[in-house]
Amino acid sequence: MKINEAIDFLGLNDMAVCIHASLKSFDSYIPNLLEIFLEAGCTVLVPTFSDMFETHPIEGLMPEQNGAGDYSYFINKEYVDNVVYSTESNELTVEEMGMFPQMVLEKAGRVRGKNALNSFTAVGAMGRKLVQNQTNHDVYAPLEELYELDGYVLLIGVGLDSATAIHYAEQKAGRMPFVRWSKDPAGNTIAVRAGGCSDGFEKLSPFLSTFEKTVTVFGSKWRCYKIRELVNVCEKEFRENANVAHCGDPRCERCNDAAKGGPIWF
Repeated sequence: MKINEAIDFLGLNDMAVCIHASLKSFDSYIPNLLEIFLEAGCTVLVPTFSDMFETHPIEGLMPEQNGAGDYSYFINKEYVDNVVYSTESNELTVEEMGMFPQMVLEKAGRVRGKNALNSFTAVGAMGRKLVQNQTNHDVYAPLEELYELDGYVLLIGVGLDSATAIHYAEQKAGRMPFVRWSKDPAGNTIAVRAGGCSDGFEKLSPFLSTFEKTVTVFGSKWRCYKIRELVNVCEKEFRENANVAHCGDPRCERCNDAAKGGPIWF
């Protein structure tokens, strides 16, 4: 099936869609993947996380139950000094995000959110509406807006462990996003909300199967969900079983603390 045929089959024409994509999942490289979605009238939303803007934690910004243990890892970690996030930056953690988000960042007219570590970027007619309310403290505002717009989540050659909308479901279930740290333009350390472990998210697949739509495009398996259905079901499962998507590592501080409700702060 061709890409434009798959878009039509999944009902994505003229819709807002959060895309998580592995270009390596295709039989051959698809250089114009983003353009095909935009030509179909889609507004494309992607996570554009940027670890290079993280900095040392400081006293007063290290809450309990924060998926950080005794904080020794973050205190002793090496950071890049004197870097400040800007929505105009095209920097992202490519090894985790992949090349598709880089394509979106480099597209003329794209709009990037204001979270220094876990930003989202959108391009298309509804792009500004999707990301304009994201802040360092409201990390999942773009997904909340996608939910209100009755948009979609599309996994291209990746699993549910890439679906950031499930972190939004965690938040709706009462879990607070973790606190990490960055620098503001004045050089002050500030708190930034960020996501946790997603290695166990594939365990939610059986609960989502009834409304999952799949298609194979040039060897790449696509899994598509309406975000409202995905988030509502995952929220319900998190409320009923706090460990439903635990990664399985009993030492995982992020999964353990998330199951308890996340950081205890103010």
